[in-house]
Amino acid sequence: MYKKAAGLVAQRGYTNIMTFRGGIPEWVKKGYPLEKSGSKSNVSIQTILPNKLNAAINDVTILDIRTASLYSMGWIKGCVKIPLALLSEKYTEISKNKPVVVVDHAGKQVAIAARFLYEKGFKVKGLEGGLKSWVKAKLPLEK
Repeated sequence: MYKKAAGLVAQRGYTNIMTFRGGIPEWVKKGYPLEKSGSKSNVSIQTILPNKLNAAINDVTILDIRTASLYSMGWIKGCVKIPLALLSEKYTEISKNKPVVVVDHAGKQVAIAARFLYEKGFKVKGLEGGLKSWVKAKLPLEK
């Protein structure tokens, strides 16, 4: 996992990259200190099923956090597209006038984005099962 993270950092242009084999668990096992600032929100993010989201589509902002490489399967009409990796830079582009429903590919990364937005003051939910569940429910997509 640490090699994958180093590879992602390298793709973003960093050249002086080092990793600690074994990551944080090994660091702690060796007795090295950790610094903790702030605390992660312990809030539980609600989810919404595809058919319920489709019924409320005009009353929410849909945020698609997938990477552009996953757009080939389509997207929900009118969604805001901000990849998860850019969310901390671009979240101010999302209106707080409506609740936000976060959509990813399979519902695995929704909680990360939703918790971040919640901490920034958004009313937020996640699409249960991601866009795969939307497709399975045979709801419309744009391409």
